[in-house]
Amino acid sequence: MAELPQKFGKYHVLGLAGRGNMGVVYLGYDPFADRQVAIKVSAAPDPLDGTSSRLARKLFFNEAHMAGVLEHPNILRILDAGEEGGEPYIVMEFVEGGNTLQPFCDPENLLPVPEVADIVARCAKALDYAHCRGVIHRDIKPTNIMRTPEGDVKIGDFGVAQRTMADTTHVMGILGSPRYMSPEQIREETISGQTDLYSLGVVAFELLTGRLPYPAVSLSRLIHQVINLDPPRIRDLRPDLPEGLDGFIRCALAKDRRQRFRSGSEMAADLASLFDGIDVRIDAVDEHEKFKALREVPFFSEFSDIEVWETLRAGSWENFSPNQTIVGEGNLDFSFYILVSGDVYVVKGDSVIASFKSGDCFGEMGYASRIKRTSTILADGDVCLLRINEAQMDHASESCQLRFHKKFLRTLVGRLGQRASEEADASGVQGFNHPLLSDAARRGAGDDDSAGFQVQAP
Repeated sequence: MAELPQKFGKYHVLGLAGRGNMGVVYLGYDPFADRQVAIKVSAAPDPLDGTSSRLARKLFFNEAHMAGVLEHPNILRILDAGEEGGEPYIVMEFVEGGNTLQPFCDPENLLPVPEVADIVARCAKALDYAHCRGVIHRDIKPTNIMRTPEGDVKIGDFGVAQRTMADTTHVMGILGSPRYMSPEQIREETISGQTDLYSLGVVAFELLTGRLPYPAVSLSRLIHQVINLDPPRIRDLRPDLPEGLDGFIRCALAKDRRQRFRSGSEMAADLASLFDGIDVRIDAVDEHEKFKALREVPFFSEFSDIEVWETLRAGSWENFSPNQTIVGEGNLDFSFYILVSGDVYVVKGDSVIASFKSGDCFGEMGYASRIKRTSTILADGDVCLLRINEAQMDHASESCQLRFHKKFLRTLVGRLGQRASEEADASGVQGFNHPLLSDAARRGAGDDDSAGFQVQAP
């Protein structure tokens, strides 16, 4: 037996926890945090095979990068990564007594059906969370899902994951486990989160029946079956299963993505309709509602879903009560505002000179020129908006920043054109009074505010 290494970085090695195709996992100890950790070390490829060595290294650090952007109770947490003597390693949370789902795919060791449903629903919600952050796992299978002694689950091994619309290079091509791959993945077509949901459907099939939907021995026959044949009905294999599970599996394993579950949340909700006790609340459900609201805003019409998610997380979601000040005269506020719901009005002197409704934007000049605000913006009723400044957008991917600033410049040019037209026709136009305009607001209002590019008549 090979001698155990003593340390990886600051982490002490306590023993061997397991072995896999991608590496060795040690039980370790973090003296700074005073906790046990799992240390995954890349399996050493043939030193003469430079291509294999580079791929193994890429896969390893891809896992650290991908899982490092995710923080979910059903995703195995990555704590640290580094190199020791030329060997890359990843430090993960240690789940004492945890085991993969593989033993429960044995026909003689199947879990109770409601427990399988709960496990699959938890995985679906975790994948929903990852997909909303642009991460596609691409290798969902029983050995990459851990079951804790309490019955909870943790998805791990993001080595071949792909980050959608990101500005870094990722591992591409057919990588993963063919028995769990979707038809589009095998054909090397563009993949989406639905690819992971297909793979999770295969896992569910195996946990429920103790066999795979396509059990071909050779790779060529397996590929033919996955692409061309329908899976067997699970109730033909196990008649005691609830009738609704046939429809669930057919939807999960549909070859046409238009007939497959559209999201992990939809997949979890379908299971919850069949079994009592499954929690269908999606983590950070408020974020989903915010996303749906932004998806309806014209500013985001050309954004991909991932770019909308990135902008949402880069900005600040804010709510205002009726007549509450959003932008105050003289403030050094360099933000751009996207009005999600409700109306606002711009105060100058004793008059309201402009108003904006749900879906409008304001604050372009403050964002672009970093000048003080010269008038006041007030909420006309309940208002919900997304506030974004340059420093916040710096944290988004390059593709998202490019899309955002392209749309921002269009908005700015359009508003300047509107201003020029209004200046030509402004003579004699008076401001109008607004019933919610308070004395305090009148006293605080200054000159023309950049937020609206509206022009007060001379």
